Amino acid sequence: MNKATNITLEQAAGFLREHDDFLILSHANPDGDTFGCSHGLCGALQLMGKRARIVCADPLSERFSYMKKAIEVQEFQERTIVSVDVADKALLGSSEELYGDKVDLAIDHHVSHVPFAKRIYVDDTAAAASEIVYDLILLLGVEPTEHIAACLYTGIATDTGCFKYGSTTRATHEKAGRLMEYGFNAAEINYVMFDMKTKARLKLEQYVIEHMEFFAEDKGAVVVLTKALMDSVDAEDVNGIAALPRQIQGVEIGIVLKEREDGWKASMRSNNVNVQEICGLFGGGGHIRAAGCSLKNMRLQQAKEKVVAAATEALKKAEKQWTE
Repeated sequence: MNKATNITLEQAAGFLREHDDFLILSHANPDGDTFGCSHGLCGALQLMGKRARIVCADPLSERFSYMKKAIEVQEFQERTIVSVDVADKALLGSSEELYGDKVDLAIDHHVSHVPFAKRIYVDDTAAAASEIVYDLILLLGVEPTEHIAACLYTGIATDTGCFKYGSTTRATHEKAGRLMEYGFNAAEINYVMFDMKTKARLKLEQYVIEHMEFFAEDKGAVVVLTKALMDSVDAEDVNGIAALPRQIQGVEIGIVLKEREDGWKASMRSNNVNVQEICGLFGGGGHIRAAGCSLKNMRLQQAKEKVVAAATEALKKAEKQWTE
């Protein structure tokens, strides 16, 4: 195959049935959805008698350690490469050089998906890629185990903000409900994912609140996290911090600027504004209400001015539509 081909979920299931020795790729800076997908699919393929293993540029954190129960560690030479919840091969991090141009099948739910695999299945109506993988597993005729179900539920719960985000649909709730029938402790997963915080995380949240800057008549909020600050805490404590600014009453767009070796990364969250379009202006992407972009080779002031200006313009456009 010389170019990417869009396929149906049934065709994706057929492809998995016909192949073996799977390497499943998660994106770097992993979240519950990419890990939920990779572990759930890996476990299902192993139940079919196939060999499968997972590769991610970053390790499985303690928070997600229970997902290990869904899979058996297997060593073999991969022949088939599948990516899950990866919108762009650049998001593979250090795995990109090895596998970025060798992906046979990409399964994703990002509207901003940049084709890189030989075969692509993207459903941008799915609130989480784990929803897609759950449907795929059922098409394969595999009955999920308790541990596989826990992985997929985690992916759905985390990518919907515990079912609070606007992307959550009736189908999302129905799939989560069916997964809960397999007997894992959903309450414990939700506590670990959404309520449990380290002291370092609480201190980081306090810093964010104290150093937050507002713009566009307080409808936008931006905060800066330097590399030194992020290096002082565990990477897991930084995850999810982008959602904090938009929790403030009246804030429509929240922006967190994170320092990188080559510039800055902007993570945007919104309540009613399309931040995917904003990030798209800078070559980024994601979802309508949650997106990100890189601002390479820029000093802080320049990066901040650019994203704030773009967000302000998007707010003006949205407000005009709201009042019409």
